[in-house]
Amino acid sequence: MSSLKAQVNYFELSNKLMYFGISMGFTGGDYKLIPAPTIARKDSVYSFKTIVQPGFNLGIIGNLQVHKYFDIRLIPSLVFTDRRIQYQMNDGTKLNKQVQHIYISLPLEFRYKSKPIKDFRLFVMTGLRYDFDLNSNNKKRGQASEIKVKPHDLCFEYGIGFQYYFTYFIISPEFKMSHGLLDIKGSNEPLLQQRVLDKIFSRAFTITINFEG
Repeated sequence: MSSLKAQVNYFELSNKLMYFGISMGFTGGDYKLIPAPTIARKDSVYSFKTIVQPGFNLGIIGNLQVHKYFDIRLIPSLVFTDRRIQYQMNDGTKLNKQVQHIYISLPLEFRYKSKPIKDFRLFVMTGLRYDFDLNSNNKKRGQASEIKVKPHDLCFEYGIGFQYYFTYFIISPEFKMSHGLLDIKGSNEPLLQQRVLDKIFSRAFTITINFEG
């Protein structure tokens, strides 16, 4: 009897075929940079690297429970984040190029949940995410001195988290990693800092708290 009482929140909320919620969290992003085959030190660039920059996201959750252990989730989100490339020049100076992003993000996720322990259960997830950069037409982004990236991206995501069932809602913190599948390098070949790059892929991690019910 005591075990049944301890799981009352789980039994009430886990039987829903579909439920909704909100998602909010912190994200950190950078790029995976592939150097151009013709990169040469005579071009003044000795090396380059990316530096993780912070951001945040806010989304709306639609969750379809296709099985007591499996969910399909769609989470349209708005993501604000920057990415920075730091160049080490041959004369010893450092040059920073920062790209600001405002994404409309559409992740489609598949989630596997563990057997509940009272009102607690673990989960793992994976899926694909499409991103469209609303900031791609920013006037600064259009300047000849700025790094250019394409507005469309497709990413592979995976992560882990847990659910806790309260009386009227579920709280589920999660940690996700994402890796871009598309080369998003834009066209600005006259710019030296763009010319030394062959391909650019996005990368990010996200720490999110979901409220569902």
